[in-house]
Amino acid sequence: MAEKQIVKDFEMNKMRVEVKIVYDLGGMNYFTSNVDARGYYVHVQPYTVEKHDGYSMRKMLGFSGVKMLLLEVNRKSAKKLQEAVNMVSDEMIDTMVKQCKFE
Repeated sequence: MAEKQIVKDFEMNKMRVEVKIVYDLGGMNYFTSNVDARGYYVHVQPYTVEKHDGYSMRKMLGFSGVKMLLLEVNRKSAKKLQEAVNMVSDEMIDTMVKQCKFE
């Protein structure tokens, strides 16, 4: 069973943008002092790719991406992952991209 699923990867503002669905166990988030729900989240992360001497690196700016809870679940399953993937729309992605920070 996949831990994450890439929904979309596209170019915008001279950067790449990755949209993926990730299962999170939830619990206490010590950075925000909130309790995160267990479930499937959509993550939108801008990045650039740098190529050096035969290898490539993915460069991301800290705190530049956003995430949103799509589906709260009790446990991870392939069926719920596919349900979460089907919930992602182009309008949702556009709204989340507007909240991202580009260099």
